[in-house]
Amino acid sequence: MKRRIIFKFFFAAIILFALSVFLACEKKIEQKEEVKSESISEDTTSVVSEPVVEEPINIPDLKGKWTGVFDSRPTTLNITEQTDSSFSGKITINYRQVIYQEVKGSFSPTTLKMNMTDQLHSRYEGSYSGKLSKDLNTYSGTFTMKVDGKKFSFNLIKQ
Repeated sequence: MKRRIIFKFFFAAIILFALSVFLACEKKIEQKEEVKSESISEDTTSVVSEPVVEEPINIPDLKGKWTGVFDSRPTTLNITEQTDSSFSGKITINYRQVIYQEVKGSFSPTTLKMNMTDQLHSRYEGSYSGKLSKDLNTYSGTFTMKVDGKKFSFNLIKQ
C-alpha cells in the first residue's frame, strides 16, 4: 500500500515537472517569434543602395606553346583550343620513353588557378593543378597520378 502511494506521488511529480518544462519552452518560442516579427517590420525604405557595376572579366588567351620542366624533364604543352575559360591541347614529357597525352582543362580568371586532366587512358594518367603568374606567362603546380597518387612538380612558360 505504501508503495502505491509513493509510486503515485512520484508519477505526479514527473508529470508536473514535464508540464512546467513544456510551458516554459512554449513561452520562449512565443517571445522569439515576437522579436522576429518586430525586426522584420522595421522601415527599410530609407536605405538607398547604389547600383553595383560589375567589371567585365578579362579571360586571357591561353592558346600557344608552353615549355618548361615536368619532374625535371623537358616538357611542352600546346594549348590548341580555348572557349572562354575551358581549353584543350596536348602535352609532351621527355622521359626516356616520351609521354604524349591529350589534356582538357579550365581556368579561373579571378584566382588564376588552372587545372587540367589527361584524356588518354594510360598508366601515367593524372591531373594537373596549378596557378598562373600575375603576368599570365608562367604556369606552375603539381601533377597527381591517378593510379597511385604520386605527385610531381611542373613549371611551364608561355612562348
